[in-house]
Amino acid sequence: MTGERPSVLAPDGLTYSRCLTLSESPTATRSSVVFVHGFPDSPEMFAAYHTAEERAQRWLRNRNLYAFEFPNRLTGPGCVPPLRVMVRGFVQDHGSLQAEVDQVLDGLAARSPTGKLLLVAHDWGATSSWSWVRRRPHAPVEKFVSLSVGSSFRYDVWEHGPVALSWLYSAVLCLGYLFPVRWVHALLARWTCLAGYRHPRSATLALDCWHYWYGPFTLLAAPFSLLGLRYRPGFVGFDFPVLYLRSKGDAIASTKAFERHLEEREDCVIEVWPEVNHWFPEQDPERVLKKIRTFV
Repeated sequence: MTGERPSVLAPDGLTYSRCLTLSESPTATRSSVVFVHGFPDSPEMFAAYHTAEERAQRWLRNRNLYAFEFPNRLTGPGCVPPLRVMVRGFVQDHGSLQAEVDQVLDGLAARSPTGKLLLVAHDWGATSSWSWVRRRPHAPVEKFVSLSVGSSFRYDVWEHGPVALSWLYSAVLCLGYLFPVRWVHALLARWTCLAGYRHPRSATLALDCWHYWYGPFTLLAAPFSLLGLRYRPGFVGFDFPVLYLRSKGDAIASTKAFERHLEEREDCVIEVWPEVNHWFPEQDPERVLKKIRTFV
């Protein structure tokens, strides 16, 4: 984050997450911007996206700026959901944290000057934001900048072939949450860094692996995925413009139907960058910002 610590909005009912106010003005006239990070990121990954210099850019003028903050070792409240809460929340409301995402985005849309939001989301933040969109026939979204992950997050080989089995990495990363042992954390941290993740405090990133709590179930579901029994059509039921940027390696986090839909629409943009890794939004923010400024 830049400058002073952002203030915290505290909607009733939020237990694990927070909503940060990066910039808010009673004279704002345009749709509010919400940054939603992934894992093992924190809102710090978007620091370059809302500097004083960047706020002078046309795309951010006259807008209120917010960031959704999942519980995180870097900046969050430090309250990691226990397994019983994660399981109960998944059964009751599609996930306790997803319910908090829904609550915050609904609230921010309601208080936005236009009644809509401009979403900038990466990784699991994009997954959660798309989940919020899917359950609203007319989602209050002005535009969506979706980074690394497309509109339909799924585990099957119907479209991607055997490479879809690479999703089984969740069954390994969940060990950092289910078995909080130092050597396990060190091994997982090293593995993620080898995949391209870079952060000054990356040695502790395994502490954020709690969001892979469902890993053992991924193993159990693998045979059904191989048979195509878990196939779901790609979600394209949205009418707002989308800027979708991903690395070549993020193909399994997308669908052909979603990407084809974007290519066929004049108000949407899709680009695949072969030379970057999954964490390019934080590692090469200026390249991403050039696309956002033009798109918005």
